[in-house]
Amino acid sequence: MTDAVTTARLLVRPPEEPDRARFVELFQDEEFMAFAPSVLTAEQAEARFDHMADVCRTIPFGKQPVVERATGRVVGYTGVDHIEIDGRDWLEWGYRFVPEARGHGYATEASAALLEHARRTYTGELLAIIDPENGPSKRVARKLGFAFWTQTTIDGDRCDLYTLTLE
Repeated sequence: MTDAVTTARLLVRPPEEPDRARFVELFQDEEFMAFAPSVLTAEQAEARFDHMADVCRTIPFGKQPVVERATGRVVGYTGVDHIEIDGRDWLEWGYRFVPEARGHGYATEASAALLEHARRTYTGELLAIIDPENGPSKRVARKLGFAFWTQTTIDGDRCDLYTLTLE
């Protein structure tokens, strides 16, 4: 698989149809969706998976599954999606992991590897949107090189915005 990025412990690759059931389950799970506005319905989860796949067809570092190589299990995702904030279109970098995969450096490891892949095809600014209460996510963003920019409200929620410029 040429679009896959591997690390010692992880495989990051575009979503495939067999991933659908796992992501539909995860998008409906409260613990996985911590710091998100809400869990998704089954229909919303299906649509979100379709959107992930669509974005990856046009952006080689779109949000995609992170697979634990030792187990073959999808433990989360990392990558970008499109977002509009205050009339400006952004590529928003995000990551989300199952609770048992948190705290092991997976978000940093997978994201750093995919960011390196992104640097080969993209020049410009990336945005990370982080809940002000999510200290671990802020630490990951800083390790990846994102810098705090501002705080704003998105869909009624306070958010910290971080930016990273790829050159």
